[in-house]
Amino acid sequence: MRLQCAPAIIQERMILCSVMAALTFFFMPSQTMLYNSAMEEVVNLPAGYFVLQSDTDAPDGYIKVTYADLEGYVKSDAVQAVDYTPVTKYELTATFTCDNDGQPVKLRAAPKKSAEVIDTLASQASGRYYGTVTGDALIKDAGSNWHYVAVGGKRGYVYYAHVVTDVIPPNIIEKEPEPTPELPADTQPIITEDDGGLSTTAAIIFIVALCIPVPFIMYYLFKKPKDN
Repeated sequence: MRLQCAPAIIQERMILCSVMAALTFFFMPSQTMLYNSAMEEVVNLPAGYFVLQSDTDAPDGYIKVTYADLEGYVKSDAVQAVDYTPVTKYELTATFTCDNDGQPVKLRAAPKKSAEVIDTLASQASGRYYGTVTGDALIKDAGSNWHYVAVGGKRGYVYYAHVVTDVIPPNIIEKEPEPTPELPADTQPIITEDDGGLSTTAAIIFIVALCIPVPFIMYYLFKKPKDN
């Protein structure tokens, strides 16, 4: 049997708490551009939400971050580090729906006319909407906004005039309560099973098995012989 003392359990929980506290979130007070590894613009992330620092290795003036399932870089002077973990970190509810007079909508690798077509989306197809970025004016005098979206496991850009999107809701900023280690009810050692010895149950069965023959032995040793 192996003994695991309560102080060891407390120490493990404290380590877990310190790891959680080490996560660094950055608040985005306004729309913040996310860049890829080539420092190309990906999408404007919505104001009022957060990015999580994913690595300390980043070019000067940038922070490497994740935003939900996106990864990239943001300018360090565009965000503010916070010393807490927010309850709502990323916007996960906004969607887009194709609305191109019944015509399919092209999902492109970049917000450009010449960009590779990743997929052709059917009329009324829908998916996740991350945000907007400026690109080519696909229709003359119609504007140059493109929406960065995800649909069917693919991410790319759709021209804004060919889809409708949800309005990204403002974030209600709340702090997650700081994790605290739960103290055990007492400080007695906790007995756990170990392959190197008997479990508690097996030990009890073994002792009981040893004790059962004793009454029978005593009976036969001390019983009086029958009179002939």
